[in-house]
Amino acid sequence: MTMLTVLSPLSAWLVMLALSAQACRHGEAGGGHFLTARHLLLAYALPMSGIIALPLLLPLSPESRLGLMICVLSGCGTSGAAIARSAGARPDRIIALMLASAAIALIGLPLAVLLQTDSSHFLGSAGTILAVLLLAQWLPFQLGSRHFRRHRDQQQIERLLDRLASISVIALILLIAWQELPRLPAHPEIALAGALTAVMLGLVSRVATAPTPGLETLIVVRNLTAATLVTTQLPMAAEAMTALCAFGLAMYPVALTVTWLARPPRAGQSPL
Repeated sequence: MTMLTVLSPLSAWLVMLALSAQACRHGEAGGGHFLTARHLLLAYALPMSGIIALPLLLPLSPESRLGLMICVLSGCGTSGAAIARSAGARPDRIIALMLASAAIALIGLPLAVLLQTDSSHFLGSAGTILAVLLLAQWLPFQLGSRHFRRHRDQQQIERLLDRLASISVIALILLIAWQELPRLPAHPEIALAGALTAVMLGLVSRVATAPTPGLETLIVVRNLTAATLVTTQLPMAAEAMTALCAFGLAMYPVALTVTWLARPPRAGQSPL
Protein backbone atom coordinates (compact mmCIF):
# COMPACT_ATOMS: atom_id res chain seq x y z
CA MET A 1 0.00 0.00 0.00
CA THR A 2 2.93 2.39 0.60
CA MET A 3 3.65 3.06 -3.07
CA LEU A 4 -0.05 3.44 -3.81
CA THR A 5 -0.49 6.01 -1.06
CA VAL A 6 2.28 8.08 -2.65
CA LEU A 7 1.44 7.58 -6.33
CA SER A 8 -2.35 7.99 -6.15
CA PRO A 9 -2.38 11.61 -4.82
CA LEU A 10 0.43 12.57 -7.21
CA SER A 11 -1.53 11.11 -10.12
CA ALA A 12 -4.71 12.85 -8.91
CA TRP A 13 -2.96 16.23 -8.94
CA LEU A 14 -1.63 15.68 -12.45
CA VAL A 15 -5.00 14.47 -13.77
CA MET A 16 -6.91 17.40 -12.28
CA LEU A 17 -4.36 19.98 -13.46
CA ALA A 18 -4.59 18.53 -16.98
CA LEU A 19 -8.40 18.56 -16.78
CA SER A 20 -8.39 22.21 -15.65
CA ALA A 21 -6.26 23.14 -18.67
CA GLN A 22 -8.62 21.30 -21.03
CA ALA A 23 -11.69 22.90 -19.44
CA CYS A 24 -10.24 26.40 -19.93
CA ARG A 25 -9.24 25.62 -23.51
CA HIS A 26 -12.74 24.43 -24.39
CA GLY A 27 -14.56 27.44 -23.02
CA GLU A 28 -15.04 26.46 -19.36
CA ALA A 29 -17.28 23.56 -20.27
CA GLY A 30 -19.61 23.06 -17.34
CA GLY A 31 -20.83 19.71 -16.06
CA GLY A 32 -24.42 20.81 -15.45
CA HIS A 33 -25.55 19.22 -18.73
CA PHE A 34 -25.06 15.78 -17.15
CA LEU A 35 -26.20 16.59 -13.60
CA THR A 36 -29.75 15.47 -14.35
CA ALA A 37 -32.03 12.98 -12.63
CA ARG A 38 -32.00 10.80 -15.74
CA HIS A 39 -28.22 10.61 -15.92
CA LEU A 40 -27.85 10.04 -12.17
CA LEU A 41 -30.40 7.24 -12.28
CA LEU A 42 -28.89 5.43 -15.26
CA ALA A 43 -25.18 5.97 -14.68
CA TYR A 44 -25.13 5.71 -10.88
CA ALA A 45 -28.32 4.54 -9.15
CA LEU A 46 -28.90 1.46 -11.32
CA PRO A 47 -25.29 0.16 -11.18
CA MET A 48 -25.12 0.85 -7.44
CA SER A 49 -28.36 -1.07 -6.93
CA GLY A 50 -26.84 -3.95 -8.87
CA ILE A 51 -23.76 -3.95 -6.64
CA ILE A 52 -25.94 -3.93 -3.52
CA ALA A 53 -27.80 -6.96 -4.91
CA LEU A 54 -24.63 -8.90 -5.84
CA PRO A 55 -24.33 -10.62 -2.42
CA LEU A 56 -27.59 -12.39 -3.25
CA LEU A 57 -25.67 -14.20 -6.02
CA LEU A 58 -22.07 -14.20 -4.77
CA PRO A 59 -20.46 -14.50 -1.31
CA LEU A 60 -19.08 -10.95 -1.35
CA SER A 61 -17.68 -9.31 1.77
CA PRO A 62 -18.78 -5.76 2.67
CA GLU A 63 -15.24 -4.57 1.84
CA SER A 64 -15.39 -6.03 -1.68
CA ARG A 65 -18.81 -4.51 -2.29
CA LEU A 66 -17.57 -1.12 -1.09
CA GLY A 67 -14.58 -1.38 -3.44
CA LEU A 68 -16.92 -1.81 -6.41
CA MET A 69 -19.09 1.09 -5.24
CA ILE A 70 -15.99 3.27 -5.06
CA CYS A 71 -15.15 2.35 -8.66
CA VAL A 72 -18.60 3.37 -9.91
CA LEU A 73 -18.60 6.64 -7.95
CA SER A 74 -15.00 7.60 -8.73
CA GLY A 75 -15.83 9.50 -11.93
CA CYS A 76 -14.73 9.24 -15.55
CA GLY A 77 -11.22 8.02 -16.31
CA THR A 78 -8.74 9.89 -18.51
CA SER A 79 -8.13 6.83 -20.68
CA GLY A 80 -11.88 6.68 -21.32
CA ALA A 81 -11.67 10.27 -22.54
CA ALA A 82 -8.93 9.28 -24.99
CA ILE A 83 -11.10 6.46 -26.36
CA ALA A 84 -14.08 8.82 -26.62
CA ARG A 85 -12.01 11.36 -28.58
CA SER A 86 -10.91 8.65 -31.00
CA ALA A 87 -14.57 7.67 -31.41
CA GLY A 88 -15.40 11.21 -32.51
CA ALA A 89 -16.97 12.62 -29.34
CA ARG A 90 -16.97 16.39 -28.97
CA PRO A 91 -14.16 17.59 -26.66
CA ASP A 92 -16.42 20.03 -24.81
CA ARG A 93 -18.93 17.24 -24.07
CA ILE A 94 -16.12 14.98 -22.82
CA ILE A 95 -14.92 17.71 -20.46
CA ALA A 96 -18.48 18.43 -19.30
CA LEU A 97 -19.08 14.77 -18.41
CA MET A 98 -15.74 14.50 -16.62
CA LEU A 99 -16.46 17.63 -14.57
CA ALA A 100 -19.93 16.37 -13.65
CA SER A 101 -18.55 12.99 -12.58
CA ALA A 102 -15.82 14.67 -10.50
CA ALA A 103 -18.46 16.70 -8.66
CA ILE A 104 -20.50 13.55 -8.02
CA ALA A 105 -17.39 11.75 -6.75
CA LEU A 106 -16.65 14.52 -4.26
CA ILE A 107 -20.04 13.96 -2.62
CA GLY A 108 -20.72 10.32 -3.41
CA LEU A 109 -17.47 8.70 -2.30
CA PRO A 110 -17.51 9.93 1.33
CA LEU A 111 -21.24 9.22 1.49
CA ALA A 112 -20.77 5.63 0.28
CA VAL A 113 -18.14 5.03 2.96
CA LEU A 114 -20.32 6.69 5.60
CA LEU A 115 -23.29 4.48 4.73
CA GLN A 116 -21.19 1.31 4.87
CA THR A 117 -22.73 0.28 8.17
CA ASP A 118 -21.55 -3.33 8.15
CA SER A 119 -18.41 -2.26 9.98
CA SER A 120 -17.89 0.61 12.40
CA HIS A 121 -14.33 0.97 11.08
CA PHE A 122 -15.63 2.75 7.99
CA LEU A 123 -17.57 5.45 9.84
CA GLY A 124 -14.48 7.39 10.86
CA SER A 125 -13.04 7.28 7.33
CA ALA A 126 -15.71 9.36 5.56
CA GLY A 127 -14.40 12.72 6.85
CA THR A 128 -10.84 11.75 6.03
CA ILE A 129 -11.83 10.76 2.50
CA LEU A 130 -13.68 14.05 1.97
CA ALA A 131 -10.58 15.96 3.10
CA VAL A 132 -8.33 13.88 0.84
CA LEU A 133 -10.59 14.45 -2.18
CA LEU A 134 -10.70 18.19 -1.53
CA LEU A 135 -6.90 18.36 -1.30
CA ALA A 136 -6.10 15.97 -4.15
CA GLN A 137 -8.87 16.75 -6.64
CA TRP A 138 -10.77 19.97 -5.91
CA LEU A 139 -7.72 22.03 -4.94
CA PRO A 140 -5.51 21.22 -7.98
CA PHE A 141 -8.45 21.81 -10.33
CA GLN A 142 -9.15 25.21 -8.78
CA LEU A 143 -5.48 26.21 -8.86
CA GLY A 144 -5.10 24.99 -12.44
CA SER A 145 -8.26 26.79 -13.57
CA ARG A 146 -7.07 30.04 -12.04
CA HIS A 147 -3.69 29.72 -13.72
CA PHE A 148 -4.95 28.77 -17.19
CA ARG A 149 -7.62 31.48 -17.19
CA ARG A 150 -4.83 34.03 -16.81
CA HIS A 151 -2.37 32.30 -19.14
CA ARG A 152 -4.39 30.69 -21.92
CA ASP A 153 -1.63 30.36 -24.50
CA GLN A 154 0.41 27.64 -22.77
CA GLN A 155 -0.04 24.67 -25.06
CA GLN A 156 3.35 23.20 -24.23
CA ILE A 157 2.48 23.07 -20.52
CA GLU A 158 -0.93 21.58 -21.34
CA ARG A 159 0.64 18.85 -23.47
CA LEU A 160 3.22 18.15 -20.75
CA LEU A 161 0.49 17.83 -18.13
CA ASP A 162 -1.47 15.49 -20.41
CA ARG A 163 1.57 13.26 -20.87
CA LEU A 164 2.50 13.25 -17.19
CA ALA A 165 -1.09 12.51 -16.17
CA SER A 166 -1.29 9.61 -18.65
CA ILE A 167 2.06 8.21 -17.48
CA SER A 168 1.02 8.45 -13.82
CA VAL A 169 -2.27 6.67 -14.49
CA ILE A 170 -0.52 3.88 -16.42
CA ALA A 171 2.03 3.50 -13.61
CA LEU A 172 -0.78 3.35 -11.05
CA ILE A 173 -2.68 0.69 -13.01
CA LEU A 174 0.47 -1.42 -13.42
CA LEU A 175 1.24 -1.13 -9.70
CA ILE A 176 -2.29 -2.21 -8.76
CA ALA A 177 -2.08 -5.13 -11.19
CA TRP A 178 1.31 -6.21 -9.82
CA GLN A 179 0.02 -6.17 -6.24
CA GLU A 180 -3.51 -7.49 -6.69
CA LEU A 181 -3.62 -9.83 -9.71
CA PRO A 182 -1.97 -12.69 -7.74
CA ARG A 183 -4.86 -12.44 -5.24
CA LEU A 184 -7.65 -12.83 -7.79
CA PRO A 185 -7.40 -16.62 -8.31
CA ALA A 186 -8.07 -17.03 -4.59
CA HIS A 187 -11.13 -14.77 -4.84
CA PRO A 188 -13.13 -15.84 -7.92
CA GLU A 189 -16.28 -14.24 -6.49
CA ILE A 190 -14.55 -10.82 -6.49
CA ALA A 191 -13.30 -11.34 -10.03
CA LEU A 192 -16.81 -12.22 -11.22
CA ALA A 193 -18.36 -9.31 -9.31
CA GLY A 194 -15.88 -6.89 -10.89
CA ALA A 195 -16.71 -8.17 -14.36
CA LEU A 196 -20.46 -7.96 -13.71
CA THR A 197 -20.08 -4.36 -12.49
CA ALA A 198 -18.26 -3.39 -15.69
CA VAL A 199 -20.93 -5.10 -17.78
CA MET A 200 -23.69 -3.26 -15.88
CA LEU A 201 -22.03 0.06 -16.68
CA GLY A 202 -21.67 -1.00 -20.31
CA LEU A 203 -25.37 -1.82 -20.57
CA VAL A 204 -26.45 1.62 -19.35
CA SER A 205 -23.67 3.63 -21.01
CA ARG A 206 -25.44 4.50 -24.24
CA VAL A 207 -28.76 5.58 -22.73
CA ALA A 208 -27.00 7.40 -19.87
CA THR A 209 -25.13 9.67 -22.31
CA ALA A 210 -27.87 10.08 -24.96
CA PRO A 211 -28.35 12.09 -27.07
CA THR A 212 -24.63 12.97 -27.12
CA PRO A 213 -22.79 10.33 -29.22
CA GLY A 214 -19.38 8.86 -28.47
CA LEU A 215 -19.38 9.21 -24.68
CA GLU A 216 -20.32 5.61 -23.82
CA THR A 217 -16.78 4.61 -22.88
CA LEU A 218 -16.61 7.34 -20.22
CA ILE A 219 -19.38 5.61 -18.27
CA VAL A 220 -17.46 2.32 -18.25
CA VAL A 221 -13.86 3.51 -17.78
CA ARG A 222 -13.79 4.93 -14.29
CA ASN A 223 -11.23 7.11 -12.52
CA LEU A 224 -9.01 4.47 -10.92
CA THR A 225 -6.75 7.22 -9.58
CA ALA A 226 -9.56 8.60 -7.42
CA ALA A 227 -10.74 5.07 -6.57
CA THR A 228 -7.25 4.11 -5.39
CA LEU A 229 -6.88 7.38 -3.49
CA VAL A 230 -10.07 6.60 -1.54
CA THR A 231 -9.45 2.89 -1.08
CA THR A 232 -6.01 3.44 0.47
CA GLN A 233 -7.70 5.52 3.19
CA LEU A 234 -9.92 2.66 4.32
CA PRO A 235 -8.92 0.86 7.54
CA MET A 236 -9.64 -2.56 5.98
CA ALA A 237 -8.66 -2.06 2.35
CA ALA A 238 -7.30 -5.43 1.18
CA GLU A 239 -10.46 -6.89 -0.39
CA ALA A 240 -11.65 -3.47 -1.57
CA MET A 241 -8.39 -3.06 -3.50
CA THR A 242 -8.76 -6.55 -4.96
CA ALA A 243 -12.27 -5.60 -6.11
CA LEU A 244 -10.85 -2.44 -7.70
CA CYS A 245 -8.32 -4.57 -9.57
CA ALA A 246 -11.03 -6.99 -10.73
CA PHE A 247 -13.13 -4.12 -12.05
CA GLY A 248 -10.12 -2.49 -13.74
CA LEU A 249 -9.30 -5.76 -15.46
CA ALA A 250 -12.80 -5.95 -16.97
CA MET A 251 -13.60 -2.31 -17.72
CA TYR A 252 -11.36 -1.86 -20.78
CA PRO A 253 -12.67 -4.89 -22.74
CA VAL A 254 -16.23 -3.81 -21.92
CA ALA A 255 -15.53 -0.18 -22.89
CA LEU A 256 -13.96 -1.16 -26.21
CA THR A 257 -16.87 -3.49 -26.96
CA VAL A 258 -19.39 -0.75 -26.17
CA THR A 259 -17.49 1.70 -28.40
CA TRP A 260 -17.41 -0.82 -31.25
CA LEU A 261 -21.15 -1.51 -30.96
CA ALA A 262 -21.97 2.21 -30.86
CA ARG A 263 -19.97 3.15 -33.95
CA PRO A 264 -22.06 4.33 -36.91
CA PRO A 265 -22.50 1.71 -39.64
CA ARG A 266 -20.50 2.11 -42.82
CA ALA A 267 -22.18 2.80 -46.13
CA GLY A 268 -23.98 -0.30 -47.32
CA GLN A 269 -23.65 -1.96 -43.91
CA SER A 270 -26.72 -2.45 -41.72
CA PRO A 271 -26.38 -1.67 -37.98
CA LEU A 272 -26.48 -4.51 -35.48
